[in-house]
Amino acid sequence: MTHSFLRRANVTVLWLACLAVSACSGMTPATERTCFSCDDQRLVRIVPLTQGGGEQRLLHHPLALQRQEWESLLRRVTVRSIHRPLLGAVYQGDTEPVFTAEEVGYLGEALQRAFERVSPQEQVVFALARPSQAGLDQVTSGVWFAEEGGIHLRLANCRIAVTMPSIRKQIWKDPLFAQAGTFYEVVPGEGQTLTRATRDGGHPFRADPEELVSEYQDMTATSPPPVSSEPSTQPVPFRSLEDQLSLLKRLREQGLITEEDYRTKKQQLLDRL
Repeated sequence: MTHSFLRRANVTVLWLACLAVSACSGMTPATERTCFSCDDQRLVRIVPLTQGGGEQRLLHHPLALQRQEWESLLRRVTVRSIHRPLLGAVYQGDTEPVFTAEEVGYLGEALQRAFERVSPQEQVVFALARPSQAGLDQVTSGVWFAEEGGIHLRLANCRIAVTMPSIRKQIWKDPLFAQAGTFYEVVPGEGQTLTRATRDGGHPFRADPEELVSEYQDMTATSPPPVSSEPSTQPVPFRSLEDQLSLLKRLREQGLITEEDYRTKKQQLLDRL
């Protein structure tokens, strides 16, 4: 009887082991599908639409945008810092791009891949950690989705200094987990608008987060405008060095060129002196 019991126990153990292997092998495709280049410093992940927001709507997914188009959109996302000193009035800082050149390259590739796979019942979340001079990582996180001809960006956190590992872990688990305190506000540019998110399809509340909506119809145009083969007869206006440096600075502030492009071109202009 003892031998019979042991045989049945061994069969049971082997059966459970097979189930465990099958379950593990079944998890790999889902992980590869939903997470793109995820590590402890940055992530882009597909999540169900109901996670973190409660929205019950179908989005315009999947979305076919090239990496260059995503990078162009990312460079145009700008914010303005909000300063709240202990003494004195609240004041605003300069307008600056949200994402660095390295972050634009990473997100451009990851978002292209994610939006080729995301379904109308899903959205794409992200989180980025950027080292600061104070030795703490500044975390930016949020969600992207497409709806009614616009690409929506909701920033849950923007350059938040995270000091507690538990908070960092929670943001990586749910990038829509927002920390208290708002130190940056989104500044819409050309072709962009701000709208307030709503819960459960109802009317917006003042406490609901704002969403930056970027038009993308022009970005997906298949045929570029025709280029004339004849030389232009319009004279090129002369710009002084001061005007050129000023124009270069405006292009950087508007996110049309990267910080590296700005420094390289500025040095070229100064070398002409």
